[in-house]
Amino acid sequence: MARLEDVKGDAEAPQEIFRLLTDGDEPQTLAEIAKAWRLPRGRFVEWFSTEHKERLDAAERVLGMEVCHAVKRMTDEATAENFALVKFKTDRYLRLAGLLNAERYSPKVEHKHSGVQPTLVIEIVGAVAVAPEVVVEEARPTLPAPAGSWAI
Repeated sequence: MARLEDVKGDAEAPQEIFRLLTDGDEPQTLAEIAKAWRLPRGRFVEWFSTEHKERLDAAERVLGMEVCHAVKRMTDEATAENFALVKFKTDRYLRLAGLLNAERYSPKVEHKHSGVQPTLVIEIVGAVAVAPEVVVEEARPTLPAPAGSWAI
């Protein structure tokens, strides 16, 4: 615990942790940093992720961008022979990027139902098309056909 208090008191420690999280060929995790510095992992991760949340968020953004760039390189270099492996890896990397920065890299699906369905009406007069007119109709619920009947 005394070592953790020393790290907390060191003004340079948060920047060094950020560097270890983002730099080098193999960026480290908070757990790996805690182990290397012989600190209690849970308390170290809790301290850094709460008191230095902005730096941790910035590190996750950096890693998310790196993952996306790696995915782009992999897909650019894909061949017919390694397509399946590249697809598998890129899907996993994009999922990882989404976990690191959900707001930016996760697929977004929004369902908004307003009850209004726009309909595009194009009237053809002779051989000339007239400017389109958009007609808005209220959505009408459809009733199921009675049992035993054929609805067309």
